[in-house]
Amino acid sequence: TSTREMNNNSEFLVEQDCFSLEADVEEGIDEKWWKLAENLLGEQRSTKDSLIDEFRLAIQNDPDLQSQMTSSAPLDKGYLTRFLRAGRWEVAAAVEVLRSYSCLGRDYTEYVSRAIPSKLDRVWSHHINTMTEKRDKFGRRVYIFRLGQWDPATVPVEEFYASAFVLLELVSREVKTQIAGVTVVNDVSGF
Repeated sequence: TSTREMNNNSEFLVEQDCFSLEADVEEGIDEKWWKLAENLLGEQRSTKDSLIDEFRLAIQNDPDLQSQMTSSAPLDKGYLTRFLRAGRWEVAAAVEVLRSYSCLGRDYTEYVSRAIPSKLDRVWSHHINTMTEKRDKFGRRVYIFRLGQWDPATVPVEEFYASAFVLLELVSREVKTQIAGVTVVNDVSGF
């Protein structure tokens, strides 16, 4: 199949879309993405700023979040929008998503502390997981992990999970991925 195929039910071409290393950049995003955000997430440009302000206030008034978050935690518009999208623009749901995210470092230190891409060469060299640069026909990034190729004696579970965290953290910063999501493919052949 051609990489420029278009699905009849979708406006998205299956084509290369380089990873964005700059977080939460909305400039230059095509209108089709905003329509998808409205359809999938209920995102409304007219209420976006007021919901961001409401979310910021909810964070400031939440003692649990205040105790979990560091003083250097970003509360800029892009960062807050990321969690509002994950909560489908419902402030209470976004607070819960942020709570869960904020606990990761504390609850899963053995994985998160290892999530430094340059220190995960053992995982990368075994090709046991990857994130494709091509999006699927629904606009989603595709995360592939090959559980059948993983040898825990060679690649410790902490490093394997840390690599997954790195890849998912990378794409969670992309506005298109915040809108469309991720398709997960688990190849268990040989497991």
